[in-house]
Amino acid sequence: MEISQNCLDLIKKWEGFRHEAYQDVAGIWTIGYGTIRYPNGKSVKPGDIISESEAEAYLKLHVEEFSDVVDKSVTVPVNQNQFDALVTFCYNVGPNAFVGSTLLKKLNQQDYTGAAEQFLVWNKATINGVKKPVQGLTNRRREEKALFEKVGEESTALQRGEASAQESVTWLEGYREADSDKTVIVAYKGSNIVEILTLETNNKNELIDVLEQYPNAANFVLAVPGKAVPTGERISIIERPKAQIVKTDPADIPALQTPLLKFGMGSEDDTPESVHQDIHRLQARLQELGYYQGAAEGEFGPKTDAAVKSFQADYFGEDQADGLVGPKTWEKLWGKDAAPIVVESGAGAETPGKNYLRLTKTNKKALGCFVLKLEYFKNGKRQDVLDVCSGAPGRQVFKKGPDSVPMTLQPLPEGKWYVHDLKWAGGRDNYHGRTFPVSGNGVGPVSVRLDYKGPGTTRRSAIEIHIDWNRRSAPGTAGCVGIYNIADYKRFVTWLRDTDPRDLYVDWGLGSCPQP
Repeated sequence: MEISQNCLDLIKKWEGFRHEAYQDVAGIWTIGYGTIRYPNGKSVKPGDIISESEAEAYLKLHVEEFSDVVDKSVTVPVNQNQFDALVTFCYNVGPNAFVGSTLLKKLNQQDYTGAAEQFLVWNKATINGVKKPVQGLTNRRREEKALFEKVGEESTALQRGEASAQESVTWLEGYREADSDKTVIVAYKGSNIVEILTLETNNKNELIDVLEQYPNAANFVLAVPGKAVPTGERISIIERPKAQIVKTDPADIPALQTPLLKFGMGSEDDTPESVHQDIHRLQARLQELGYYQGAAEGEFGPKTDAAVKSFQADYFGEDQADGLVGPKTWEKLWGKDAAPIVVESGAGAETPGKNYLRLTKTNKKALGCFVLKLEYFKNGKRQDVLDVCSGAPGRQVFKKGPDSVPMTLQPLPEGKWYVHDLKWAGGRDNYHGRTFPVSGNGVGPVSVRLDYKGPGTTRRSAIEIHIDWNRRSAPGTAGCVGIYNIADYKRFVTWLRDTDPRDLYVDWGLGSCPQP
């Protein structure tokens, strides 16, 4: 059996939603509805943020592990309400306690009444070494018992999503290519190759991130020297997509009033206002480009220093990442010498007279998600393109509209979508103010809703195009289209204001996407 929405709703009620990471009573960093580890295997960290839709999808994946325990342990017929109540109970007390409980023993003896009464026994917690009844647990057990005894009004079971390729992998083999000096990882299921990855940098954190994306791979071995890399299509692993800085007219670049900005400036009481202003502009621009996550408060602290060095490493090289901001770095930030954006002709129909968007998949991955191409067509000709993502790491399963399952953290399905108007949390063009509180902070300050138009229908909903606002803590989305940073989203906004395109064609190469 599978859980229903009733099961999730009851757990959500008692767990409570937190969009920022916090430490639970045991000191474990937790987020959302009790999540301590993301689907890509990474643990929750201080400072992480999450949207409510992501949190519910994470919860569903976690609860499915407990539903498997219940499904295997219960040997007598139960209805949907009874199954949901048992899973919520198992989720709270733990699988070992559930399997050894008198509740399960009575149930498997077909003593349904006796099993129902056993819910109320589990209302105690150890306080100062003594087990005592806790009112919150008492109330929770009463609701689980009531659901177990409820006749009728059963909710429809929720379908599970298809397992990702990464979940099927059982072992990994690493190679070092002599001609390219790059690391290649071959992922196997038994003796069959699942995928081949090429790491574009030698950053150890990138290798660790890749290995963590295979939760069921028991071993990682190094290929013997001289062994050839197996042939096959490769996925290129990049550290992160960089913001494509648009060329800026020198007259539009804010003046740098301070000859050299560096770590520690702005914290003294006698700091000139011009220095605060320069640092504030620096922080806001680094935030736009996706390098800085803190507040633009006008002090050059550790977060600002790290963001500057990361930007300099991307655009000047690691050897020039010194954290000092003079005219060279300042002008690079605003694109004084940036080359004009060149949009290569792409595959697919180009229909004169039509203005539309198109979304396709590349063979590159960053932070566990495929890099996708969001393209803008004006009068049938491609004008611009952005790197984006959709779905969560480890959940990169691309489906047709009718086959796509809700709450799976998979990318939005293939098909034609309708593009709604821009929706702002804190007012038009306000990228640095409020974020959408209803969905937590994972959505950011601006969003565009999408509605599926065909072919057929889909069960997926609440799909939007927004900034991947919590990318550094939880990269990816719950199925929306995530634009990497504010600077790129500003370019996306110019598309919408240019010709008001209302059609988005999502083409994963599955053969169901209509043509413009």
